[in-house]
Amino acid sequence: MLSKTKMKESIREIYTLYIQRNETQAFTLESISNIFEIGNEVFQKNNPEEVEKFKERPESQAPDIMDDEPFSLERTLEIYKTLETDYPEITPALIQKIFEMNSRLAWKSYRVKYDEYMLNICEEHPEDEYINYLAAIVNYDRHCFDKALHCANIAISKNPSSANYTHIKSLCLIQRGEFETARTYLYQSLFLVELRQDVPPRKQDNPKIYPNYPIEFHTSANLIRGDLQKIDKMEKIFKEQLIPLFE
Repeated sequence: MLSKTKMKESIREIYTLYIQRNETQAFTLESISNIFEIGNEVFQKNNPEEVEKFKERPESQAPDIMDDEPFSLERTLEIYKTLETDYPEITPALIQKIFEMNSRLAWKSYRVKYDEYMLNICEEHPEDEYINYLAAIVNYDRHCFDKALHCANIAISKNPSSANYTHIKSLCLIQRGEFETARTYLYQSLFLVELRQDVPPRKQDNPKIYPNYPIEFHTSANLIRGDLQKIDKMEKIFKEQLIPLFE
């Protein structure tokens, strides 16, 4: 990730190069492709470490966000239609908007492919601890809480000392209205984190099935305490407002 300062410097450099290489500053479909080309050039020049990391990433059959295609006509049209009214000419502000919008669209596209892959690969490797952990997150984000709980339980059966797993399980239980059981697993997560006995998610010997850009869940003592407070509030609302309605 680039810092805000580095990002501003890169945007300014892209703008300067664009002005040098183009006769007009009019915002057109072609200008978006030119901006992406210059942006790729500037990024590679200014971030050699990131380029090396990209080259050295392990081979995987999973979708890869770095394989995104910003030069597709569909992507270019969507960016242009969204920004053309407010930005008739190329400016540093427009260039920043283009890259921000492209990042959102790239992530959205990746997430669709990633989710589908994770759910399919979980069926093919039902005993893999790490895959079930990632599938639990996908299912939870899709509001498939029973499926998320099933995957979390498998991960926990392989590694009961992972605070991430027990926290994910507690979140599923909260969504199912099982507050007391959820509280138990939240306390277990807190115990593992605070006593530093947490065992992080573990990968098995299946490197080719693991995504290079996984969507993970990282717990912390503050997050756990926050969820404990949420349970207390929900139980209070239930007792003080909902039960009287039934009575």
